[in-house]
Amino acid sequence: MINSSMKNPIYKILFAYFVIAAFTIYYFDGTGDAGDSISHFLFAKYAPHHPELYFNHWAKPVFVLLASPFAQFGFVGMKIFNALISLLTIFFTYKIAEQLNLKNAIIVCAILIFTPVYFALTFSGLTEPLFALFIALGIYFLLNEKYLAACILFSFLPFVRSEGLILLGVIGIYLLAKGKWKSIPWLATGHIIYSFAGYFVYHDLLWVFRKIPYATMESVYGHGNLAHFAQQLFYFFGLPIYILFALGLLSIIWSSIKMKSNYQEQILFLLGFLTFFIAHTLFWYFGIFGSMGLTRVFIAIMPIMGIIALKGYNFLSEEIFGKMKIPQLLIKGLFLVAVIVFPFTENHAALNFDRDLKLTEDQKAATETAKFIVEHDWKNHRAIYAHPYLGMALNIDPFDSSKRMELNKGVFNELKYGDIIIWDNLFALNDMKISKEDLDGNSELTSLYNSHVVENGREIFFSVYVKK
Repeated sequence: MINSSMKNPIYKILFAYFVIAAFTIYYFDGTGDAGDSISHFLFAKYAPHHPELYFNHWAKPVFVLLASPFAQFGFVGMKIFNALISLLTIFFTYKIAEQLNLKNAIIVCAILIFTPVYFALTFSGLTEPLFALFIALGIYFLLNEKYLAACILFSFLPFVRSEGLILLGVIGIYLLAKGKWKSIPWLATGHIIYSFAGYFVYHDLLWVFRKIPYATMESVYGHGNLAHFAQQLFYFFGLPIYILFALGLLSIIWSSIKMKSNYQEQILFLLGFLTFFIAHTLFWYFGIFGSMGLTRVFIAIMPIMGIIALKGYNFLSEEIFGKMKIPQLLIKGLFLVAVIVFPFTENHAALNFDRDLKLTEDQKAATETAKFIVEHDWKNHRAIYAHPYLGMALNIDPFDSSKRMELNKGVFNELKYGDIIIWDNLFALNDMKISKEDLDGNSELTSLYNSHVVENGREIFFSVYVKK
């Protein structure tokens, strides 16, 4: 006899999501992102060979630790890891909605699953999905008054993504509001453990602060306007969920003004979102802390935003149309259908399967470049490159300096006979500021290969040289 709890629709939804995720992983070869996604995967894959990578602040120690076993099976393993993480995030976000006694709790699953950016970047090597799970599970513990477990879990957030430092303050405020100030010191657990564990690598107990890669008041990526993320959230959510989220945000703010909102909504969700949103807005506006203005960062707080959007759904269906059953059912059905259908429309904010779930043209060009190197017996020569995907395409350990070095300005003084230099106009040119003319004008290099492709009007170049 099947346990009655298993008849809950959540399990059918999770099974459906599992099937969709399995199909997506099998059928689509994309990596979700051509840069950071690949780099995080490579850190996780080669950490067993280079234990110091488990304590790399950029790679995120907790992410590397948890993802590493999956990464040993290639990038497919990485996508399986993040898909399982997202499945758990959906489940615990639903449990949060239940714990808050929110009506239509099951709708939050659709909100998460059919947010286009969240779905597409689940199948990547990015750290945002794991951060989202920590948020969902941590809030679930708080609402169930498991404060010790919540504090210990939240304490490791900064080692999943650096924004964890920001949200620890919000959690501290919540604990004070609950009168659980004795639990607050446990929020330091992650830093204490990693300080001592990483000491054997850095010989510095303060490495957890001194090695933060974003602790700089400048960014090579420039800066933007204050409205950037407010505008980009439309493209993050898509129109239907964007409307629900805006309504939910306004309803919580209005309830707070009217003193009808509880402190759980005010602190964990309203303050949690606003703190994250305002911080990233200011980072991008002032061009600090390495901000790139990427909208994908909001995947990290998807459980918080999902609950806010659910509040918007309930505000629209239960409060505005609560006394009119037929209009209420109609609006609930229309918005649910819109949420599900929108990602498959032609809208710019919807899913684009070629763009979002398949290899990009520069990754394909990197693959062809790697094939040339292998076919001409250059594979065993040391490779010098900047494009992260070449590490996968060449199937070499990018952290072994005898096999690979970063293509940067300083590397030209370290080149040896037979070294293979691979230049591209994305990472080598934009990030490392090395132009093709720098290589063509170097008399110690011989040009071996050049390729040129165009993707949506963007020109992509790869060139291969050998050191004489």
